[in-house]
Amino acid sequence: MPIFSWGLRRQLWVFVLFAAVIFLIVGGLIYYFRPEPTCFDNRKNQDEEGIDCGGAEARCASCSEQIHDLTILWTRFFQTRQGVYDAAALLENSNQFLKTGKFVYAFKLYDENGVLIAVRENSTFIWSGEKFLIFEPNILAENRVPKRVLLEMREVAWEAGEARPLKIDILQRDILLQDSSSPRLGVRIKNQENQIYKNIEIGAILLSQEGEVLGVSKTLLNRLDIGEEKNMVFTWPQAISGVLRADILLRQTP
Repeated sequence: MPIFSWGLRRQLWVFVLFAAVIFLIVGGLIYYFRPEPTCFDNRKNQDEEGIDCGGAEARCASCSEQIHDLTILWTRFFQTRQGVYDAAALLENSNQFLKTGKFVYAFKLYDENGVLIAVRENSTFIWSGEKFLIFEPNILAENRVPKRVLLEMREVAWEAGEARPLKIDILQRDILLQDSSSPRLGVRIKNQENQIYKNIEIGAILLSQEGEVLGVSKTLLNRLDIGEEKNMVFTWPQAISGVLRADILLRQTP
């Protein structure tokens, strides 16, 4: 005599079949909606050699290379007219395979008593392994005089990416900053790449013989055709003395 009746066995088979269908549906939904593996999910997946590092296809940072914080090389402010200041900073991303599309920062100006007198917040992007300039003009301090500037940075949400060097040559620099009526820096550039460049940030840093930063400016070039040469002009509201050289930094917006 069978242990289970035919009716009970039929019910068990129906239950097993129903459970299998539910399992397949739930498993399929989990697989479909699971987050894509990244180099920042704290898991060893893709073809990573370790947790979030290595891998030929994943292209995560090397397992021997830790994620480095941004380095602030210098921070400066400059008075442009009474109660109005420019602020600038030069930063370096030493992560050769990490970039971000949004980097939020703030310049804060303080007086001699350490009292905050002005704040300017903005955001930019960062390419892998690049040294880049951030520049904020026309910060109002009204009737108060700043004595120091602080650059604050929010935590960076990194993503995998490679360096994107630009094939743009600096052909000429004309430093004409002693003229108090029209101090300016002329720069001639040329596109050496076999493609059109668009939305190029061009930063200019004026330096003394000792390497002191004497002035900063930045502009945006909308388009540079293949093989095209173009003159760019940077101006300042007042004469700047002691300038030995001008460093030019170029980067393309995403």
